[in-house]
Amino acid sequence: MPDIQGVLGALQQRTAEWASRTVTAGWNAFIPFVPSLAATAVLLVLIAVAGIVVRMRRDRMFHGATLSSIDAMDGTQFEEFLAVLFVHLGYCIQHVGMSHDFGADLVLTSPRKRIVVQAKRYSGNVGISAVQEVLGAVQYYRGTRGMVVVSSGFTESARELAARSGVELWDRQRLAAAMARIMARGRDVERKPAYNKREE
Repeated sequence: MPDIQGVLGALQQRTAEWASRTVTAGWNAFIPFVPSLAATAVLLVLIAVAGIVVRMRRDRMFHGATLSSIDAMDGTQFEEFLAVLFVHLGYCIQHVGMSHDFGADLVLTSPRKRIVVQAKRYSGNVGISAVQEVLGAVQYYRGTRGMVVVSSGFTESARELAARSGVELWDRQRLAAAMARIMARGRDVERKPAYNKREE
């Protein structure tokens, strides 16, 4: 009659050896990937931190903005400011402004709208050419409508063409009103209690 204890002991020893060899082989196969996995993790962390820094910088630029600070912006800064403003208004933003932008600086999207925006950071009134540019851009970017946002005002010819073609114009006053509305909304959220206590 075979020694059951001996058979079980040998089986247990072989199982332990097999498990040890398997773990060692798995670890040896994994070790070469450790540097690349660590580098990938570091890269992902850096990308996340960079995204947070950019978002904080843009939000700080937006929340500290006044009409006077907008007047000191260059064209690119004005476009970035408007991108943050429209995010606060609930739009998804595509920043397309560049030398070959086909008449658009931003494309705002929501479930039912695709608004093509031409941004002009001018000191004087913006003329008819800005409205003409955005009309072409609406076709190119397949927008539902166009919008021209300026830091100043518009000429009468620009207003007339916009009215006839359905282009929305945002002048200095409209821009200030949108900024004030977003700021007020932020203050309301800060003042709002975490919960409403039900009266007994």
